[in-house]
Amino acid sequence: MYRQHTVWEPLCQPANGARMRRVQVPGPLALAALGVVFGDIGTSPLYTLNTCFTSTHTPVTLSNVLGIISLLAWALIVVVCIKYVTVLMRVDHEGQGGILALLALVQPPKLIGKLTTTRWLIPVVVIGAAMLIGDGMITPAISVISAVEGLNVATPAAQPYIVPISAAVLLALFLIQSRGTQTVGALFGPVMVLWFVSIGIAGGVAIAAHPAIIAAINPYWAFWYVFHHGIYGFLIFGGVILALTGAEALYADLSHFGRIPITWAWYGVVFPALLLNYFGQGAVILGNAKAIDSPFYALVTGWMLMPMVVLATLATVIASQALISGAFTLTEQAIALNLSPRMRVIHTSQEERGQVYLPFVNALIAIVCLILVFTFRSSARLAAMYGLAVACTMLATSLAFYVVATTVFKWPKRYVIAGMTPFVLIDTLFVTSGLPKFLDGAWVPVAVSAAIALVSLTWLKGRRSLAASLAADQQPVAEFIAAQPPPSGPPVGETVLLTNDPRGIPFVRSHPWLPHFLYDRKVVLLTLDPASRPYVEQTQRVSIEQLSPRLFVLRASFGYMEEPSIKYVIRACSQLDFKLDDPHTTFFFSVPAILGRAQDGMHQSQRLLFAWLSRVSRSLVDDLEIPPDRRVGIGVEVQI
Repeated sequence: MYRQHTVWEPLCQPANGARMRRVQVPGPLALAALGVVFGDIGTSPLYTLNTCFTSTHTPVTLSNVLGIISLLAWALIVVVCIKYVTVLMRVDHEGQGGILALLALVQPPKLIGKLTTTRWLIPVVVIGAAMLIGDGMITPAISVISAVEGLNVATPAAQPYIVPISAAVLLALFLIQSRGTQTVGALFGPVMVLWFVSIGIAGGVAIAAHPAIIAAINPYWAFWYVFHHGIYGFLIFGGVILALTGAEALYADLSHFGRIPITWAWYGVVFPALLLNYFGQGAVILGNAKAIDSPFYALVTGWMLMPMVVLATLATVIASQALISGAFTLTEQAIALNLSPRMRVIHTSQEERGQVYLPFVNALIAIVCLILVFTFRSSARLAAMYGLAVACTMLATSLAFYVVATTVFKWPKRYVIAGMTPFVLIDTLFVTSGLPKFLDGAWVPVAVSAAIALVSLTWLKGRRSLAASLAADQQPVAEFIAAQPPPSGPPVGETVLLTNDPRGIPFVRSHPWLPHFLYDRKVVLLTLDPASRPYVEQTQRVSIEQLSPRLFVLRASFGYMEEPSIKYVIRACSQLDFKLDDPHTTFFFSVPAILGRAQDGMHQSQRLLFAWLSRVSRSLVDDLEIPPDRRVGIGVEVQI
């Protein structure tokens, strides 16, 4: 009997093949984190303050400026510093962060068996992740167009060219995605350092000219604004959320750099620069109320304006790159967690396994971004639709963390409720204050998110129904072994049956000829077991169990950040002296014909959607890169 024992996976690959934990110096990693993690939140000053004033029709007075600046400052302190950096970033799943990692930490959605603790959590997490992608599609559009609008400040003659230039920058950005980010990644950190230093200095100079703005650090002014502006004291949070739109990236990119380097970068560079810039923008509009039209670019005058426009454009491209790469990673995780149809995943780096490129996702985001730019044509109009969906993601993350804290960490519920209630209330405030944006255009990311969530939940439900139906149609292993005649000689070949449930032999009940075909062959039941950790060491890739002289169960594990391939399975089997690479080895897989079930089946619309998704999704044998001349598709009638 073959059996591969489980050992703990180390983290990096030395020359001898054993992976050992690598100690990184926080300084260089913190610099790299500046170029990936903080692009979105770091470019928010381009449009946030203007949106806060214009969306609430707030006049520029000393009290109002102090109130809004105080709200922005304390939102950064409470949400980013406390909730994300201090609390959430201390919770990871094998080094991975983000909302899907929280779900995997509780219980990854599985195809066979009951869903227990995650039954209600799955739709919450799926909707939250979908909202992040939906609102994230706006990020490249609003970031780039807000930066290019600096040309209009320099000369009104540039106005007709704002949209074409923005579209050209975005198109170039999406066209180079297939090359991967590795070749330009080294430039991101230094550029963002220059960006944060520049906006910090510009803000500091303005503060020195109007030091009265420093009073905004007192939270009294935040409460004063909220309680003295009626309905606008509530709606202002729909603008404040724009300063926090990159907060989820701090958590989602945890695996790339680790908690300490991200924390260093946040407190050492990003947070001080953002505070200085927001306070500086408040100071400059105190000196000139007309500066509210573009408070960010009002911080720089004369010859400094055009270099700042160029630097802002570079920073927004970096911010967009971070979002696009995050969408690739999130989709790849969703595929591995049975929450998305399979699609082509291309790894763009041999050194960095997390650098992936998904052509379909890239094309989808590109089309949406270009449509948004040509439709809304200004950062102000885009900001009106921005923020609602990401607020929903922040709320979903808080709820997912509550489940992790109470079910995984076993913390007392009363303490968790007491600690998380303020964050949930703040997230709920951001969501509800953003609801009026729905008619102003927020319906676009919400509609995109709803479509993504519908596809994801339908796929999971359909895959589970399909797995249950196939399991009910298979022959128990013991019954198959009992029916096998004694071997009269060596096997005439190898047959690998792809199955989700190795407790039975698939296809044999619906195809009576198949058992007779298998009796003289070595039969391998191949099951892919998604690992709950990001990566699986090659020495732990497979476990092999011999059930009879010619029947084996082969379990192959892949982490949810990995791309499955049969070559890795064959290589791992060879290390265990188990032959699976014979040129005549055939791989049998199911080709289901999906029909409706009279009782307890999927709704017709969901069933039709799942059938269509099954047809257009990338097949498992394509994902595994099984040679076409070694594949055998078995038709199976499935009622779901």
